[in-house]
Amino acid sequence: MQDKELTIVEHLNELRKRLLYIVIVVAAASGGAYYFIDEILLFITESGNIEKLVFINPTEAFFVIVKLSLLAGVMGAMPFILYQIWRYVGVALKKGERKYLIFFGPVSYILFLSGAAFAFRGVLPLAIKFLLSFRKEYVSLSITPMITLNAYISFLSKMIIAFGVMFELPLVILALSKFGIVTPEMLKKGRRYTIVGVFIVAAILTPPDVVSQIMLAIPLLLLYEVGILICKAVTRKREREAEAGESMNEPIANEA
Repeated sequence: MQDKELTIVEHLNELRKRLLYIVIVVAAASGGAYYFIDEILLFITESGNIEKLVFINPTEAFFVIVKLSLLAGVMGAMPFILYQIWRYVGVALKKGERKYLIFFGPVSYILFLSGAAFAFRGVLPLAIKFLLSFRKEYVSLSITPMITLNAYISFLSKMIIAFGVMFELPLVILALSKFGIVTPEMLKKGRRYTIVGVFIVAAILTPPDVVSQIMLAIPLLLLYEVGILICKAVTRKREREAEAGESMNEPIANEA
């Protein structure tokens, strides 16, 4: 990476290059996922305890398989995607700040995978069980669930992406703390607003059921508290470094 400041045109060219790399790798990974689509379908349906999926449109199965292959391709290519994102961000950073990319890249991927795994293994089975519990026999009506392939994949995709992205919260707080944009006091004062905001975000990002919303909101609130602890540690370290710098400058000032 160069240290000179890039022009707007150079930034756009850099962005285009990174996006092109991402598209090529995601396309290749999606093609590989399509080859194993049977195993992928079996895996995701077993996790949700789904015995049978149907499709009600002649083209539905084809487009859903393409969508699922793309989702699996994105998940498989996520390390490369995050690497390209951080490389692009690194262009705007100073030379001393680029060392943080070595940390932020792998950690962001681990957090995303943690959120996706939590959604897939923890939330999905509970959400499906809760939603299917409304299957009942009435006097004049029998309600039998017939889940379509498209509905199930869309439900699964929203949950995985929502949980994966929102689990990046501690890393975002760490980055903002590192550059002095947020402080522990700011985060503590904003706690009550955060609680309301988290439940609103959870309601928007997750499927419209109470279980999914609560299961996303609670980890987010815990991650926010973890973020406050991280912010405290980063702020203390920055203050100690500032004090050490001032103490080194004092003898020089006295000699002058």
